[in-house]
Amino acid sequence: MPSETPARCFGFEPANFEVEVRNLRLEALADARRVGHLQAVANLHRADGTFVRNLLTSSLPEPIPMGEQRRIPFGVNIPTFAGDYEVRYGIQALGEGDVPRPVPIVTTPAKILVKNTIFEAFVELINACNFRCTFCPQTVLKREQRPMDFELATKIVKDLTDMEHHHPIRVHLLGEPLLYPRFFDFVDATHDLGQRISLATNGSRFNQRNIDGLLRTKLDEMVISLNTPEEELYNQQRGTRVPYAEYINGVTEMVSALVRHGGPPKTRINILYNLERADDPEEQARVRQIANEWINVVRTVSGRNLPDAEETVHLDPTGTTLMDLYDGIQLQWTIYHNWGEGASNNEHFCEFPWKHLGILVDGHATACCVDTEGEISLGNTREQTVEEIWNGPALNRLREGFLRGEAVESRCARCDVRHDKRAYFPE
Repeated sequence: MPSETPARCFGFEPANFEVEVRNLRLEALADARRVGHLQAVANLHRADGTFVRNLLTSSLPEPIPMGEQRRIPFGVNIPTFAGDYEVRYGIQALGEGDVPRPVPIVTTPAKILVKNTIFEAFVELINACNFRCTFCPQTVLKREQRPMDFELATKIVKDLTDMEHHHPIRVHLLGEPLLYPRFFDFVDATHDLGQRISLATNGSRFNQRNIDGLLRTKLDEMVISLNTPEEELYNQQRGTRVPYAEYINGVTEMVSALVRHGGPPKTRINILYNLERADDPEEQARVRQIANEWINVVRTVSGRNLPDAEETVHLDPTGTTLMDLYDGIQLQWTIYHNWGEGASNNEHFCEFPWKHLGILVDGHATACCVDTEGEISLGNTREQTVEEIWNGPALNRLREGFLRGEAVESRCARCDVRHDKRAYFPE
């Protein structure tokens, strides 16, 4: 039972395996009536032989006649720390009460190197902002507000490339990225390294120069944080000197340019709403009105006969509701949140140390996108590579604590963000 497998896989991402099964003397495997009582098994072991977890238990797809062989493909996620592992294969038979018993076979384990990838790498190009939104910690930020050195920014991207990073790099944590003096140079340099960029912008900098730059550089993804689409709410919450009419006109020009240009970037227009009002008829009417205003913008530019928004839009209480507006353009509703400032009685488990890495303007690395002051100290990208930090002792200590249900950092201890450990590490 030899196998073919990639030499390395990424943890928490799909990995494709192919097992070659040759039937030498197993009669049940050749019998169409009995093969349904057999199961293929794949288990993950550390290189020293220690069992980690079952990856796959599934029925065999078809009988395999005596002396013949078949290739059986399968795909699994491998939730584990980085390191050297083996995937060991087997077959088990179901007996009375469907209790499985091992079937003696000869197998060849597949040796793999697991690398833990960063799903969301946040590179804070600048932590200064021209808005002071009441729902954003920018208003109370203690860190010095300044841009990141361009050389450091490109070094971080090179580090990510070296570790085979393959998700869009998010060029924000706090701050307005389009205030970064060399933003478009950074986009070009990132693309030259084969990486993609995701921009979150408050939308206030959509002048003609920046619109042309975003289209010229073929920016990959963009979230426009419209957030407060009505003038009264905008004036109450955004804390800026940019007049509402000028702001809306700029966002409208950007969306119109995207419709004419046909993308990229893939774009979401984000609007905030109060979770407590999700089922309120007035809130649903507000959602439909806002949606129809942007549908009309697209209608005017595209000439398409687009339908109005649905009579009822069901806001998702888990956080995000999406509505397709046009090719590559969506409206997105998200709830106001507290940036991880609040107590919770639930067991501490957070998925972010396996998914997120935030790099602040001074090169300091933190494990979380809501650690706005950089209280969690993982290292500094001026002295270390991103991969050294990602697989380093400080972050592994944080991960190991969450596996025990403990928050080992004071910043985590007062955070109310919780995730389901079993979704990542099944018992």
